[in-house]
Amino acid sequence: MMVMIFLQFGIVAALDIAILLKLHQAFRRTRFPKEDPKKPNELPSVSVCISARNETHAMTQCLERVIASDYPKLEIIVLDDGSRDDTSLLIKSFAYAGVRFIEGKPLPDGWLGKNYAQSVLAKEASGEILFFMDVDTLIDRYTVARLVHYMQQQKARMISVIPLRSHRWEASTLLTTMRYFWALIRFSPRRPRAASNVWLIERELMLEQLEIDATLALSMLMETTIARKLAALGQYRLALSSDWLGICYEKKWSSQIETSIRLLYPQCNASIVQVIGLVVLLAVALIPYIIWWWQPWALVLVAVQYAIGYYYLSYIWLSNRLIGAILVPVTIAQEIILLIVSTYKYRLGTVTWKGRPILKASRS
Repeated sequence: MMVMIFLQFGIVAALDIAILLKLHQAFRRTRFPKEDPKKPNELPSVSVCISARNETHAMTQCLERVIASDYPKLEIIVLDDGSRDDTSLLIKSFAYAGVRFIEGKPLPDGWLGKNYAQSVLAKEASGEILFFMDVDTLIDRYTVARLVHYMQQQKARMISVIPLRSHRWEASTLLTTMRYFWALIRFSPRRPRAASNVWLIERELMLEQLEIDATLALSMLMETTIARKLAALGQYRLALSSDWLGICYEKKWSSQIETSIRLLYPQCNASIVQVIGLVVLLAVALIPYIIWWWQPWALVLVAVQYAIGYYYLSYIWLSNRLIGAILVPVTIAQEIILLIVSTYKYRLGTVTWKGRPILKASRS
């Protein structure tokens, strides 16, 4: 009996220590420095590129934040990707502020919707740097200038940013998925991940990659595919947002679930073996919460995991971190279900992206 107790304790404790060390390493390497940007006349022109499909719930706030930017050489272009609601009318209503509307074309064969929209935006843009961002992402007045400065200081040709969770007190915040946890825990300078919420890339480089790499059209993680090529040359950086940088996101819980189902299986390299491995690891992490009421020693590990959860959320969430830490077991259980569902739906070929079917999971 004692042997089993020590074995269980040792396995969970080892997992907790490994996660803590990995998170600490990732936070240290992705921390965004607080440095004032260069003078405006030394900055390149930037095109903020937004693709939208049925986004009336988030479009206004997103564009208002971008328009308020103090960056002096800024172009804002938004492509309506076949929306069935009033998204196109909403985009056009911002023409007074210089927002350029692009009407999406029918999706050609051999393309995923968002990838094609971003390729069109890259060709339509005039800026030296493309600033891709999702509609449910919010930026601050100084965000563009600080990101461009960081890009130049790092001599990077591409950067992406993991956003902070918004201040809002709602189910979509408290029941969030582990999307950014995986990006950080799997962080590797040689084989990095890229965040799709906000990423910057030199326009000429983007056009070149679209020309020479046919796999980008159907890549579930197009930005990650490009980032890994550049990482080998030391030209890519992954950064974590902060209050100073001012990038956060507000995404409905249902949209987060849909995104996780779409991404989890490809992020496991479309491998059932990797999915099983992650499910087992997550299940091991749940052991203390299940057995603590008849095994008091498990309370020690529960407290440790709450502490690790709070440590992680102190970098990722703007508020409600204590509640988020308490909900760690719920978040883990939810992620196990999402991993299984993502795998099941991909195997059946029933995964969709904004209402469009995805027939195959590309490897990340």
